[in-house]
Amino acid sequence: MELDWASGDVILADGVEVARAERSWFRERAEVQIGPEQWLYRATSGWTWSSLVAELDGAERLHAQRSGFFVNRWAVTGGPEPYEVATSGFWGTRLAISRAGTQVGEARTSGIFTTRSRIELSEPVSPQVGCFLLWVSYVEFTRRAHSGAT
Repeated sequence: MELDWASGDVILADGVEVARAERSWFRERAEVQIGPEQWLYRATSGWTWSSLVAELDGAERLHAQRSGFFVNRWAVTGGPEPYEVATSGFWGTRLAISRAGTQVGEARTSGIFTTRSRIELSEPVSPQVGCFLLWVSYVEFTRRAHSGAT
């Protein structure tokens, strides 16, 4: 299964549009329309932790918790299965997506000069979980770009 945050903020699953997103340019926040559902993705943080949440109808449905201040590993919970998104590759230009300790996919940017994400998974996921995994990888790639990290 391939998920792509394509240009125009259209989210594709295997080449078919499954969602549209409207990102905020000033903070880590987006409104994502998945079918009839209007989701709100936003970031929360503390001194040594960071988390991302996906809300539907004002209730938190999905959650991604960064494990530490200097650690690029996210624990994604709230869906049918928990996932982990962590740095992969020699230069850290990719993110490994794992479930139960086994890598099931990989995220990378869509191009050299963009932080839009593209994910390849060996197993299908719901559009809600897939879009949130894209958001988590997008936030991680954007933070790296702003920090000057490669």
